[in-house]
Amino acid sequence: MKPLPLSIPVRFCPSREMLATLNGREWCCSFSGGKDSTTLVTWLEWLRRVGMVQSHVTPRLVQSDTEVEYPFLGDISSRVTAALVASGWECEKVRPRIHEKLYNRIFGIGNVPVHPGNKKRMRWCTRSTKIDPMLRRNRRIGPNVLQLSGVRFGESVSRDAKLRVAGCSAGGECGLPDVSERVQGPIIDWKLCKVIEWLNGEMEQTIRDMIPDLLPLMRDLVNVYEVTRKEEYGFWEMPPKITAARFGCIGCPAISNEKITKSREGKRHPEWAGIRRIYGIWDQCYRRMNRCVRTVNGKDGYGPLRMEARKRLFAEFLEIQRDIGIVLVTPEDIAFIHKCWADKRYPRGWSEASSYFLRDQHEQAQPRTPILPQGEG
Repeated sequence: MKPLPLSIPVRFCPSREMLATLNGREWCCSFSGGKDSTTLVTWLEWLRRVGMVQSHVTPRLVQSDTEVEYPFLGDISSRVTAALVASGWECEKVRPRIHEKLYNRIFGIGNVPVHPGNKKRMRWCTRSTKIDPMLRRNRRIGPNVLQLSGVRFGESVSRDAKLRVAGCSAGGECGLPDVSERVQGPIIDWKLCKVIEWLNGEMEQTIRDMIPDLLPLMRDLVNVYEVTRKEEYGFWEMPPKITAARFGCIGCPAISNEKITKSREGKRHPEWAGIRRIYGIWDQCYRRMNRCVRTVNGKDGYGPLRMEARKRLFAEFLEIQRDIGIVLVTPEDIAFIHKCWADKRYPRGWSEASSYFLRDQHEQAQPRTPILPQGEG
């Protein structure tokens, strides 16, 4: 490999080992459209343009789309992929199958929404809507293709613990298989401040000159995340504290989206305030009277949503969809949900015959921690 140019800033320069890997193998990036995966793909494109990643390696990107992403994020990610395609990238989008989609599993099959307190286990919705579709795509790209993820340490304590135990597959936004020589996270050690500096164009002019078409898109993303910096003063100089919004699917049960409806984007769409009503539905889903129950070792085990609750709560959900003006379930999804009801479909291991329902008076008892239904089939 030729010596690195002296003008390349050390702060954003990859290690020689990473450069050797990127230049020696085919690779494909997992892309969610969020700040970390956008940092990864735009950084790699800069490495290509500056000559550190050689042109004989065709860059590839696979985007995971749950089909219930916020429109403003989808718009920016589409513009980013269009710019990359114009620069020679191969970009592909994968989506969950109809039985894997978030709202179809909850209202059709009966999966209980992930509870915000679920910090240890893999979220069933992450696996169903992102990981499984990505795994199907990855099985087609061949064993010698390196898969690159934008996951980072420092996003949260729970995610860091999962990354250290099981690698990028544990909670990764884009859904990667178990860690191996086929999977790497080139920016896994980047701090949030470094990510924001990159996206905001706070780097040497030599870098900005190489990515003038990408910088406006990167800065648009920073604006969407409404990044704030607070200087902390003490006995010695400390770096500023940086905060940024977190995004999930629209109405994500595991992340409160109240801040999003109050954000700049939310204020442009006052009708989005109705998204907060979805969380009232999730509260109903956690109630014991709305779930199937069976006795295991003398104790009640709470499982999926009972059929009557699904129908009642889905009618309320459709009213919210009409009010906010965002399509969360398509006519095809609605037909699938109705068929699940007709077929009396439950998650794997559950059925009407294998469970019973509690009467309303049981709801007066002390509520228990919600338990996810067994299986996803």
